[in-house]
Amino acid sequence: MLQIWTTPSTCSCGSVGWTRVFAFGAARSTSQSLIQRDHTHASQEELGGLSFFGVDEGVLPPFLLLQMRGRIWKPDTFFNNVKDAEVHQVSMPNILLRIGNTGDVLYSMRITLKLSCILQLENFPFDAQQCNTLLASYANTDDVIKYRWEENVPIDLPDNLEIAQYDLLGHSTHERKQEFVTGNFSGLLIKFSLRRQNGYHVLQTYVPTILIVSISWVSFWLDPNAVPGRVSLGVTTLLTLTTLASGTRASLPPVSYVKAIDVWIGMCMIMVFGALLEFTLVNWLANRKIAPDCQPVFKIPKVLASFDEEAAARAEDEPPKSPTTYISHARAFDRLCRAAFPGGFLIFNFIYWPYYLTQQSLEATAA
Repeated sequence: MLQIWTTPSTCSCGSVGWTRVFAFGAARSTSQSLIQRDHTHASQEELGGLSFFGVDEGVLPPFLLLQMRGRIWKPDTFFNNVKDAEVHQVSMPNILLRIGNTGDVLYSMRITLKLSCILQLENFPFDAQQCNTLLASYANTDDVIKYRWEENVPIDLPDNLEIAQYDLLGHSTHERKQEFVTGNFSGLLIKFSLRRQNGYHVLQTYVPTILIVSISWVSFWLDPNAVPGRVSLGVTTLLTLTTLASGTRASLPPVSYVKAIDVWIGMCMIMVFGALLEFTLVNWLANRKIAPDCQPVFKIPKVLASFDEEAAARAEDEPPKSPTTYISHARAFDRLCRAAFPGGFLIFNFIYWPYYLTQQSLEATAA
């Protein structure tokens, strides 16, 4: 709840007073005008000629329904970062106005606001945000209206409040004084600390990309000369990953810096494209002929050499034949990549996840 204090001024009530405003969340606000008097009874003339139905002369009941809302003075409160606002009209305008026998005026209206918030997306989707909104008087300076938060419960939020994609970590309230050429204006500032939920992006982006990268490694178990199978597998995984990355970026604003999800998608692209380039290399080695008088420069380690039982059985009776191509080197390179690609991707995960989860915790703590 916030309080708005006004200095003596002329209003339609013909009295001097102050106003309290109670704000419930972002969709409901209530204002109550407390009018000071020197006596407990008031006539219609003292109330500015307003008509109260069912009222005995000189005696006011606790609450009365006013028939003319336009004759009551109200603060010209505005929100500085509002993008869209709606006053609920179903089935009638959701506005409540009551008056008591002490001159207390209760003014309540139900509104829905769409507020803008500047986001820092360097760690998206492991980011924490702080969204602010400032409400103040548009035309009345602080010598006419002063805004104050209610000390006990400044903001009344539901106990089980849920926000899509975010966790509400907390909120804080502050009083602000704005200085302009037209004068000094009193205002109220509220800050909401939010932390993005990761479940949606893990299921929709991270898990599918991990599967796509893993499928691209299947080509390492295919023969180097299996051109149709390895090409179709590499191109399909690359195009699928590109489509998935485009869909992920479409829901984000086009910022000029690198986000956490861009780092992940970029690494997945490198892994899939690297598997496709690896096939190009092994296929070139498998079909390159060895000159008769040329000795291989690179000797295949025993760990990467293939074991052929039939060749081993013939080795005792037949002299060894010189290879005509580098097919053995190509197969050895495939065996090397079977361990190098998954190992490199695993090391990247060991660095990526702890780093960005730690950054999210630090941002949430700072906010």
